[in-house]
Amino acid sequence: MENLKTNITLDFMRISNLLSRYGAKMVADVGLTSIQQWVILRTIIQKGSISIGDLKEEMLVTKQNMTGMINRLQQSNLVTLYQDPEDKRRTRVNITEEGHRVYEQLSSLRNDFNAQTYHIYNDQEIVVLSDLLGRLVEHLKED
Repeated sequence: MENLKTNITLDFMRISNLLSRYGAKMVADVGLTSIQQWVILRTIIQKGSISIGDLKEEMLVTKQNMTGMINRLQQSNLVTLYQDPEDKRRTRVNITEEGHRVYEQLSSLRNDFNAQTYHIYNDQEIVVLSDLLGRLVEHLKED
């Protein structure tokens, strides 16, 4: 069983490398410089306006890394920053129209990639895979 677990871990690492390669091409095709920028845009779209602190927690990065990533997105006119009206100590991030446009371009590329990648699974298997991976991510975040 330990050998099987090791194989699973190594497969995840190989999958991570492959997904990073595909993701880097997709983001480059729409003018982004990193996969993290894609994740930030997606998070803002899903959650709406979000504080930099909350975004940092979602991304599992340091405040310094998050600040740099947000500044680059702001310079590219993909996000805007503003002071939280309820807590002046917090800075919030919102997506711009240009950010929405870039994200929509990515959505098309992502949908094509997903169709090519996940056609080997039926819908039920995709739901199970999503649940298993989500549980593993949450467990690893606890450690």
